[in-house]
Amino acid sequence: MKLIIKQIAIFKESGEKRHIEFNDGLNIITGDSKTGKSALIEIVDYCLFSSRSSIPKGKITNYASLFVVIYQLEDHYLIVGRPSPEGGNINEAYFSLEFEYDDNLKDLQYEYFNEISAKPIKGDVQTDFERHIGLSIEKLDTENEKKLGKLSIRDAVSFLFQHQNLIANKHALFYRFDDFNKRKRIIEAFPVLFGSVDENYYELTRKVKELETKIKAEKKIIQTLRGRKEDEIKNLRDLIQLYYSMLGKTLEDDLSLPELKKISINLPLPPIIIDNQSKLFKDLNEFQKQLNEKYSERAEIEKAINSIYDNDGESLDYVKELVKIHSKQNDEIENHKDINCPLCNNNVAEINNNISTLHSSRQKLLEELKKLGTYSKDNTEIVSRFRKKKKEINKEINKLSKYISRLTAQNKAIKEGLNNREKLIFHRGVIQNTIENFLKNNSLKVENSDLNELLSELKINKESLAKYDIETFYRNSEVHLKGNMDRIANKLDFEKELKPIDFNFNLSDFSFYHENKGKIRLDEMGSGANWLACHLSIFLSFLHLNCANEKSVIPTFLILDQPSQVYFPKTANKQELEDEEAEEYDENIEQVKNLFRVMNEEIDLIEKNSGFRPQIIVLEHANDDDFSEFILRDWDKRKGQGLI
Repeated sequence: MKLIIKQIAIFKESGEKRHIEFNDGLNIITGDSKTGKSALIEIVDYCLFSSRSSIPKGKITNYASLFVVIYQLEDHYLIVGRPSPEGGNINEAYFSLEFEYDDNLKDLQYEYFNEISAKPIKGDVQTDFERHIGLSIEKLDTENEKKLGKLSIRDAVSFLFQHQNLIANKHALFYRFDDFNKRKRIIEAFPVLFGSVDENYYELTRKVKELETKIKAEKKIIQTLRGRKEDEIKNLRDLIQLYYSMLGKTLEDDLSLPELKKISINLPLPPIIIDNQSKLFKDLNEFQKQLNEKYSERAEIEKAINSIYDNDGESLDYVKELVKIHSKQNDEIENHKDINCPLCNNNVAEINNNISTLHSSRQKLLEELKKLGTYSKDNTEIVSRFRKKKKEINKEINKLSKYISRLTAQNKAIKEGLNNREKLIFHRGVIQNTIENFLKNNSLKVENSDLNELLSELKINKESLAKYDIETFYRNSEVHLKGNMDRIANKLDFEKELKPIDFNFNLSDFSFYHENKGKIRLDEMGSGANWLACHLSIFLSFLHLNCANEKSVIPTFLILDQPSQVYFPKTANKQELEDEEAEEYDENIEQVKNLFRVMNEEIDLIEKNSGFRPQIIVLEHANDDDFSEFILRDWDKRKGQGLI
């Protein structure tokens, strides 16, 4: 997926506008301090649905009524507008989709949003935006005890921004990682963010954990049962045999304990006796009928859940196949626009009109199919509703079973003269009570599935899960990152005493270290230039990895705020530097120029490997003619220039 920033716009309530258009590749916004450069990164963050605004209060927020970012997604455009936090409702946003970057979009006007209704961000605008980029996983939970919830575009922003206080920080690498829970979410979300897995992976993972828990419980039950005394087992068999004898049936010999357990739970009701039916018998008959209906209803729900997963993905494949068919047959239609009669060689107008209509219809169909883009919708919510309904049915089954047990345990009523059928029902209840007491801790929460069935289901789910080969993905990704990190850092200003460079990034916990006569952590690497080299090599490498994975849902842009501060902590204007600092200016500006050369080289390399140019936006106060072709704005505070 290719998603970059096409335009950032700020509207005043009167309709007055400030805006900047961006290109793919390297984009530099330079100028004096306090001209609004750093605010751009906060505006983009705000228009990626941050729960609060970090746009600097003052001149910008006083001016703004609406902040807008236009994102280019492949060949169409996503427009996100959010009211200013000063007086606006930050819980709502505007969202629209356009298919051409025409004059109306280039010169976007405030009136454009009069035709669009502001809608709630949560559950509406943000969800729609995320579905367009293919991000639609409703539950990120991989284990029963984890509650990580819905995957969000907010889980991707840590790979997009390097703020001014982070770009050369020796204690931290990623934006938002100071929050432990957010860090945990992002690490957990890494495989799906970078396109290795989808929502079915998490559903399968949850299912495997659930089955393993059930199997453990079932094995414990079987182990407990095997430890029971032989006479207790014989007592159970004798009770079942007595009941079978009353029904005129014979119990097989040498039945195993699990088989006896299953028989005792599913003992058949005696034939219906028409005469002398008691109220107890009628109640039991009704409850048993309801119980059978609930078993059937549960089976239908399980069938529906399986159908959803069997049909998953078929719709998108169908769309792709239609496009293939269109491309193959299009030439044939073009070559047969004019059909002549083979006898008289006259033009056959009716057939030619039909061909023209068919061609027009195919063109319209293709245009509609193209609009689908990467749009996807998660079926987890539907499956969850089915599972919820299934749990409700299980509760009803348990409730009905308890009613039957209670009725069959009414000894007093039995002794007062119930007929033979009722005595059989009573005996059936005795057997079920016996097996219940016999198993004691046997809380059959495995939905009456025996161990073999559970093991078989676990095997099927594990085989489906193994197709994702997540371990190989992690291993290959770490190798990919390392190769690029070492190569990029060697081109940057990294301390010679610490070479050769041997950077390592562990994706299981997002830890980073340099191997040089032992592991060296980031904060042990000594200088701002080293820290900057680490940050840049890591984030450019993640940009490589992102662009290399076609199914990645992370936007393909990176915003860096003042990487030159390592070399010019106060100002990049030579006239404003003290004498000693001015002497080092030429050497420092060479290092800054090298930073931009490296960034541009990596963009070119990504284009060569992935087929498109990602976007790097640098907010900078250093300037030089050598990289003037990449400069979009150069704001001079003395001339009154700036974002606002």
